[in-house]
Amino acid sequence: MPPPPRRRDVPWVVPSWSDPVARAATGLLGGPTGRYAVVGGRGLAGVAAVVVLLGTLNLALGVWTKGHCLMKGWTAPDHFWRACYSDLPVVHVSSTLAERVLPWAADAPSTQPPLSGLVMWVLALVSPEVGPGVAAQQWILGLWAVVCVGLLAAGVLAVVAMQPRRPWQAAHLALSPALTLLVLVSTDLLGVTLMLLALWAWRRDRPWGSGLLLGLALLVRPFPLLVLVAILVVAWRERRVLPAVQTAVGTALGALAVLVPLATVEPRALTPLQQWWGQGAGFGALQVVPQLLGTPLLPGVPVWIAVTGWLLAIGLGVWLGTRPGRAVGVVPLTAVMLLVVALTATSLSVQSGLWVLPLLALSARPWWEHLVWALAEAVHFLSTWLHLAFSSDPGRGLPPETYALVIVLRAAAWTWILWRIWEEDPAPRRRRAGAHRGGAIADGDHGAHGAQTDRPAGAGGAQATDLEPVGHPRAGSSRLEDDEPARG
Repeated sequence: MPPPPRRRDVPWVVPSWSDPVARAATGLLGGPTGRYAVVGGRGLAGVAAVVVLLGTLNLALGVWTKGHCLMKGWTAPDHFWRACYSDLPVVHVSSTLAERVLPWAADAPSTQPPLSGLVMWVLALVSPEVGPGVAAQQWILGLWAVVCVGLLAAGVLAVVAMQPRRPWQAAHLALSPALTLLVLVSTDLLGVTLMLLALWAWRRDRPWGSGLLLGLALLVRPFPLLVLVAILVVAWRERRVLPAVQTAVGTALGALAVLVPLATVEPRALTPLQQWWGQGAGFGALQVVPQLLGTPLLPGVPVWIAVTGWLLAIGLGVWLGTRPGRAVGVVPLTAVMLLVVALTATSLSVQSGLWVLPLLALSARPWWEHLVWALAEAVHFLSTWLHLAFSSDPGRGLPPETYALVIVLRAAAWTWILWRIWEEDPAPRRRRAGAHRGGAIADGDHGAHGAQTDRPAGAGGAQATDLEPVGHPRAGSSRLEDDEPARG
């Protein structure tokens, strides 16, 4: 790959100049950006529009992967053999959603989280077709795919707004192969988008809004709690006690605003939260490996391991975030805590990989690392369905021992990618930044881990940096530095 051009008029990092994978991929779209091309002529809005458009095509590819089930319906074990399983149509036909009633109203209430169940209920209300038929399943999945376009667009806009000097990093969210496979399996993209919007609100110094959004995201998955802990740790280190308290209170209010009315109307909506305390080891988690090898853990042990993991993760996050020396931001702190939680979880379903994408989009990891991790996710995705189908045809399905190996390999991939996000060191880029005073960006210079330096000059030649902890404006600034894109 030839060295990237040295330009002083480039407002952000150009992926096809700095990332070999991105450079190769642009061959499908006309080739890499030319050495003398105008960069940034359409502003950040142009970048966001392109990424959203390409992300929509990626979502369409995800719908195509469900083609067999869309035509034939979702029936076991066929939807496992075809790797087209999705919670949305399956829960619709197997619960009271088929009658346009909340999914927890049956004698055997659904195990869907509160906000996920509500979204499925709304889809059932607006769907022209309901009931156990294939047409109803098609409508439910189609409606969710349309909703995903809006959610993905909101997530991309949030990433671009938070990364004005690396706006193309939003492609790690929208164009990921993991998104293609996982986005239609469940409603997790809703929680992912809410979490990104919460981070955007925090960076815009709106702690109440950030807390409310995190509270809603918690009703999809518990992972946003790690983001809240990271925000509180960073705010405490910076002595921003009031915003920290407002965020924490806002999170509680956001969750209660949904839980209280929902529990009043349907008390069994809290059943999934109660059942968690009694569940055993589930698919995708390291804790299920002994069971797959014939020596399951004692009852109650998986939950206590998971609780211990959460406590260790929070304790580790507090220690790393408050120790003297390195000033850790919200994203790397969340990554290292997520690693501990994932390795000790009672279950780590296939769609859990969606929660890694925001961390990749808000970091500076190169595409080759993303693709290595996504390959592990794809192998686990297919292996899970083949293992679930093993009981119906052992000759074609994946035996427990092989599935255990796949789980271990996936855990190794999670460990590697989350550790890479954590260990990003801003120091090399800051040292190089001092060499470019008076210019916009020297595109031939690279920062940590080979990433292009993206340090626009501020007033008086001082270098702005997007490596400050999230939500913390530097002294003398009337607004957050990351709020404004660099000027060429």
